[in-house]
Amino acid sequence: MANNACMPRTNVADRLTELAALRPNEPAVVSARGGGYDQITFAAIDADATRLAHGLAAMGVGPSKGIALLVKPGVEFVTLVFALLRSGATMVLVDAGLGKQNIVRCLEATNPDGFVGIPQAQALRVVLRRRFPKAKLNVTVGRRWFWGGETIASLRKLGAEADKSPSPLGEGDFGSPSPSFCLPHTGADDPAAIVFTSGSTGPPKGVLYRHETFVTQANEIQRQYGLRPGGVDLACFPLFGLFNVACGVTTVLPEMDFSRPAACDPVKLFRAANQWNCTQAFASPAVWDRLSRHAEQTGDSIPTMRRVFSCGAPVPAAVIERTLKMVHPEAELHTPYGATESLPVATIEAQEILGETAERTAQGAGVCVGKKFDSIDWRVIRISDEPIGTIDQTEELSTGEIGELIVRGPQVSRQYLTQEPSASAAGATNPTTARHNVLAKIVDGEHVWHRVGDVGYFDDEQRFWYCGRKSHRVVTTEGTLFTEQVEAQVNTHPLVRRSALVGVGAKGAQQACIVIEPTVAADSKEAMETILDIKALAESLLAPIPIGGVWAMPTPLPVDIRHNSKIHRESIAEWAAAKLGGRA
Repeated sequence: MANNACMPRTNVADRLTELAALRPNEPAVVSARGGGYDQITFAAIDADATRLAHGLAAMGVGPSKGIALLVKPGVEFVTLVFALLRSGATMVLVDAGLGKQNIVRCLEATNPDGFVGIPQAQALRVVLRRRFPKAKLNVTVGRRWFWGGETIASLRKLGAEADKSPSPLGEGDFGSPSPSFCLPHTGADDPAAIVFTSGSTGPPKGVLYRHETFVTQANEIQRQYGLRPGGVDLACFPLFGLFNVACGVTTVLPEMDFSRPAACDPVKLFRAANQWNCTQAFASPAVWDRLSRHAEQTGDSIPTMRRVFSCGAPVPAAVIERTLKMVHPEAELHTPYGATESLPVATIEAQEILGETAERTAQGAGVCVGKKFDSIDWRVIRISDEPIGTIDQTEELSTGEIGELIVRGPQVSRQYLTQEPSASAAGATNPTTARHNVLAKIVDGEHVWHRVGDVGYFDDEQRFWYCGRKSHRVVTTEGTLFTEQVEAQVNTHPLVRRSALVGVGAKGAQQACIVIEPTVAADSKEAMETILDIKALAESLLAPIPIGGVWAMPTPLPVDIRHNSKIHRESIAEWAAAKLGGRA
């Protein structure tokens, strides 16, 4: 870490100091617990994050240290995030919904210097201690058993003893006096976190976030959507709540299992939204689908809500229409587009979707994700499955030509995690993550472009039309098919809830197959008739490319763990391959 006081300080946690002065007694985080709510004000979260940061520093946590944060969403989770940012350590964030095996693999890949976690996380660390040889700096959030280390209470005590100044910042920053126990001076390029992808298109990958990443994300989200202090957000995706706090917006964490958003209880979410007069909300399409269906049946509404955000996967026009009916009549619905490695990239508002692009989507044009954020550069280049070393080796495509999207900007991660614990000791690079870097990154002088992995095209207005994941395209001997273009047309059938186009066989000679999730029983007469309809439609739409098969899956189509919205086509392709083999 370049701890050079002459370099500009960059740390999104510094926003808390300003907000604590401007809105000291306003709630920053409200979290459902046991039928009630925990609360913390902006002044209190700023003071507690500073105290905890000093406690972390006193126990040896700081720059060059990696700390796994394994705490359930709530007041303490948000406070600890800002404390770790102030400590200069690199946070490791892993979705609880990844499953134990993936969580252990992700944590092992980071080789953390310690765990800040609930008792179950500390017990896991102890049981698997040989896989975490460096984890000596541990804090238990909850009851500590036999494993030693600090508790969050003792960490606060350490911090109170070390922190003799009201501000964690150096002299001259916001006019505060220099503290007696200085926290690190973080720069734009210093590492801030390792955030793991959801693994929807392969094993979860660790994405390195710099302090500039978080600051740019907060700045761009606030600027683009006009977020102002005083708003109240129903946060159905906890990480977005961190940006709310940094923008002066109260974050309400409702009673729900955040690792299974599609299983949320609409009654509890409506109750929380109305009890706290929420003015905005962030959730995946699966949540909005569930809430809007409930509202349609019951008449429930959230009249104070003026901004709706849907992210994680394309949101169907029908869900947009239902959602807008249950909120304020003048509410806006935005669908930000991006990825763990590059967020945000683009955005589009509901009226543009409903008034223009939805009809074209249903006709197979792809999904319009809108225009780019000001801080982003983007291009559509010729599709390749091979590494691209430099930008000079790319072929930029013309308007309307389908290719792969590449982006660059201060919010775009420059690299994946590159060291495994077993390799780290020898100084060797992990071949798996090294391959991700080679395949996903393109060098352009001092800049790095990220290959998003999505395919699509620009229209005359420089809007990007998403046609699917590059890895999901179906390449046959007769031509190439793109998932979003085909599935959108199949989904217009009244008895199809959703569908998946998958390829069976080696790329270049794949058989195109369509798997549907019908709105009726998969073995019913109506479902069989629907399959015949889809076969006829596919033969008409995709000619001269033949269809290998059309089937109705007896269970709902599998989806990603983070948003419960992205269809997991890899597992569907395996299922389709078995059906083809069985038929043969």
